[in-house]
Amino acid sequence: MPEPSGPTATVAPMATENRTVLQSRLYKVGPIPASRCKEPTARATSLAKVKQYYSQTLDCLNKAWEPVILKAGFPFRAPKLVVYAGRSANTYCDLTSTAVYCDGTIYMSADYDLKNQKTYDPLWTRTTMAFLIAHEYGHHVQAMVGILQASHTREGILSNSALALQESRRRELQASCLSGVYLGGDKKFFPARGSWLLKWKWTVRNRGDEWNPQRTHGSKTNHSRWSRAGFDAADPAACNTFAAKPAVVA
Repeated sequence: MPEPSGPTATVAPMATENRTVLQSRLYKVGPIPASRCKEPTARATSLAKVKQYYSQTLDCLNKAWEPVILKAGFPFRAPKLVVYAGRSANTYCDLTSTAVYCDGTIYMSADYDLKNQKTYDPLWTRTTMAFLIAHEYGHHVQAMVGILQASHTREGILSNSALALQESRRRELQASCLSGVYLGGDKKFFPARGSWLLKWKWTVRNRGDEWNPQRTHGSKTNHSRWSRAGFDAADPAACNTFAAKPAVVA
């Protein structure tokens, strides 16, 4: 049988990718189990301490997400972690951001954390570190269930640049929502309460495309909306950004 051509060849892969992002079994697994992990005690005062914080947090993220991924019917694989300083990470991945997920590896820039700890609010440094690694792990979750690949395919097929940027925002806002899911599931043990929780809410409320002219991650209002939705629900079902109206992924 000859390979399909013309419109059918375009519609068929889009239909598959649409089902993957819109109807993922990830949305049906129920609340995430608590990792029962406390916040790491290491503070961002040296590269070694930053590595310690992220390594311990990664172990907790693995513990929480593994049963979720398996329940959704997908194989679980732990991501690799590279914490680097001075742009010294040896990789082909684009490390222009302070935190990056690329090809099964989470890259975290210690320079960013060390500067924040020394120059700004140490509590904000902690909430930012907790948010960022859980956000990048959110991309790993997307990869394990096929959403990340499907979304990139959808973005590549879209000829309209505005729609392509919207697709990027749906993907990024979902990762932030999944970041909130993890913290919400573990909030009693972390613990996420009091001044820490207030600072985390401030952190997610002040990250957005107001500082990014490319408009790839969503406004700070929508970033806060999705991050807090994940935290409040502690359930990936709250994170289907691909089914959301354009206004809430702007």
